[in-house]
Amino acid sequence: MATREDRDNRFLEAYEELTQTLWRCKEKYALLDDENQPQALRIKTLEEKLTTERRLLEEVSLPCRFILEHFSTFLGKPDHTIGFRLGLLEVGRGNLNDFVVGEWGNVCLIIGNIRLGWRDHDYQYLFYPDKVILRSYDRSKPEIHLFFNFAFKYSKLLQDFHEVTVHKQTLYFHPDLLEHIEK
Repeated sequence: MATREDRDNRFLEAYEELTQTLWRCKEKYALLDDENQPQALRIKTLEEKLTTERRLLEEVSLPCRFILEHFSTFLGKPDHTIGFRLGLLEVGRGNLNDFVVGEWGNVCLIIGNIRLGWRDHDYQYLFYPDKVILRSYDRSKPEIHLFFNFAFKYSKLLQDFHEVTVHKQTLYFHPDLLEHIEK
């Protein structure tokens, strides 16, 4: 059985090959000349998505990746929603439409028509069965609470990401989740 690291390496190689192919196509078909055309904009979006996928594997912490991988299992599904609270501001719930991992581990969730962002390395993570709290090392920044109705225990990721429990950015990992790792 392949380890997560082996799979990650295969995916990284595939993403790199896809990116190189995209760059060759842009050059071969002179797609750079039409940057304002809708098709060129969609190719740019495709390139940005490939960059996010590489950064997800290479640049964010294991706890942050675990959250994003879990969210990927219900990305765009209307029956699974995410709610969030930023400090005292509670916004409600919405569909997760996408996420982006930018330079230096800047993560952005697109929930409904709202963009919620944070820098991964500036936060610690508290894991509960159906929510995650992101607590900044800088106490002047508000906590970010993410609530979701597709609990971690239903995901097949807990076994694959068992190291999250002891990661330096994991501040708390609920005992109910530990039971699902040990099974």
